[in-house]
Amino acid sequence: MKTSIVVSTYNGENYILDQLDSLRNQTLSPDEVLIFDDGSSDNTGKIVNDYINTHHLDNWTFKVNEQNKGWRRNFMEGMWSSRGDIVFPCDQDDIWMIDKLERMTKVMEENSEIQLLASNYVEFFDNGKTKLGPWNHKNVLEKITLKNNYMSVDAPGCVYCIRKQLLDQSKEYWREEFGHDTLLWRMAELSQTLYVLNVPTIKWRKHNDSSYAKEVLLLKTQNEKKKWLAASVCFNDLMKNYVDKFGFENAKKVIIQTQKWLELRTKFYDSRKFRYGIHLIGYWHVYPRYRQLLGDWYLILLNK
Repeated sequence: MKTSIVVSTYNGENYILDQLDSLRNQTLSPDEVLIFDDGSSDNTGKIVNDYINTHHLDNWTFKVNEQNKGWRRNFMEGMWSSRGDIVFPCDQDDIWMIDKLERMTKVMEENSEIQLLASNYVEFFDNGKTKLGPWNHKNVLEKITLKNNYMSVDAPGCVYCIRKQLLDQSKEYWREEFGHDTLLWRMAELSQTLYVLNVPTIKWRKHNDSSYAKEVLLLKTQNEKKKWLAASVCFNDLMKNYVDKFGFENAKKVIIQTQKWLELRTKFYDSRKFRYGIHLIGYWHVYPRYRQLLGDWYLILLNK
């Protein structure tokens, strides 16, 4: 089984060497490492090129995009261009456990039904503190069952191992506003091919100035929430097509329920009429997090 690692870089000179070392020192060597730089203005490009040349890494490729694509497109197009049977997206500032590639590849080889395998992780912060991720169960390998709130994504893309079949299918459903983690997690959950390995395989570096963290803060305004809802309606429509095309009958009820929930939320934001907010109480189980129902009320009433 051929393995590909796809790294997205952008102004990562402060941390990239730690990550490159962790990839090079894996107990199982990858068949290819593809590094796509999105137009860094610092020394990231020089650091990566020098590293590849110094260590004579013939199966590593470094490419600088002709124009800035943004992290979403950079990851998706990078993974689509890979040649491995399974693909590992990789952030520039994390650190892989030495046996991540070997451990997750073995699971994929032994379980052909898995399209997306995520793992646990250890968060680590600039102040030296660490925190174990959410999975610490007795079962080492766990299937994630389809939930009413399928829009909730429970693991970051940096801990994914993706079968190329799922990546090929994703080409039809990806849009500019979709992150690779949100799209692929949800597709795998809807097709009931999503599993989690309940052991940490990376040290996930956490900082408040990441691109994703900044985007989350924007969702605390009504206008940005409306944009998010419009994108989510589009996403759910695409997932309806996906479910219909591949005949995932058990997922149809969840898709229809999510459609009604999103329509009701949109009406609540557009009209600011309380009756829609009251009706949303009946959809509390569809919210990724229960407090987001209160968040809708807060944005409507107090945050214009």
